[in-house]
Amino acid sequence: MLPYVRLELRRLVRMPGLLIFAVFMPLLSYLLFTNLTTITGQDQATAATYTMVSMAAYGAIGALLNYASGLVLDRSIGWLRQLRLTPLPPVKVVLGKGVTALATALVPVLALCGAAVAVNGVSLRPGQWLAIVPLLWLGSLPFALLGIALGCLATAQTVQPLNLLVYLGLSIAGGLWLPLDILPGWLADVGRWLPTHAYADMAWRVAFGGAPTLTDLLTLAAWLVAFTALAVFGYRRSTRSVAVL
Repeated sequence: MLPYVRLELRRLVRMPGLLIFAVFMPLLSYLLFTNLTTITGQDQATAATYTMVSMAAYGAIGALLNYASGLVLDRSIGWLRQLRLTPLPPVKVVLGKGVTALATALVPVLALCGAAVAVNGVSLRPGQWLAIVPLLWLGSLPFALLGIALGCLATAQTVQPLNLLVYLGLSIAGGLWLPLDILPGWLADVGRWLPTHAYADMAWRVAFGGAPTLTDLLTLAAWLVAFTALAVFGYRRSTRSVAVL
């Protein structure tokens, strides 16, 4: 699988626009949303730290979903069918693409953390940084698998609106734009079980002196299993039939 991952990484280098979108949009949002004091009553330092995690997670998820949407092009040129002729089983192909996609997620995470320090003076202990960055990076794996599933099942006409709908829906309901505490009660109840909230909540807790909870870890793991199964299903279906979404 490693040669295949190296091949996908070389292809990724030829997609600079993807990383630009994944970095500058969340960065702009961070600069706008760091005034959350007017909405949540948080002090500026707390709001800057909270929003750093939110927008880093938002950027990582966006990068992963947009990267995976390139699978529609892979299908149209027959690349996925060619992969089915290789000894690589579908699970390894899906995981290989997931590992490659993680490279795109690291860039917005580092950019947002750097901006938080440079612009808003966010100051955390070294141990907190050493936990937050890996949590935001590696914790995004479920969304890489979700993106692969959407890329395998969608058509060229539906992949972008579908990605946007999923991206914004999970981000808003999961508390990345506004804390769940100020969302309507029913939406907050749903949001607590979404992968976006579990993913960001692990880093939020570390940023404010705590530790990831078992509930967040189990929730994210459950979504990882579900998205992996959906991605494998989508990959198998895409190599033998037309897209269905």
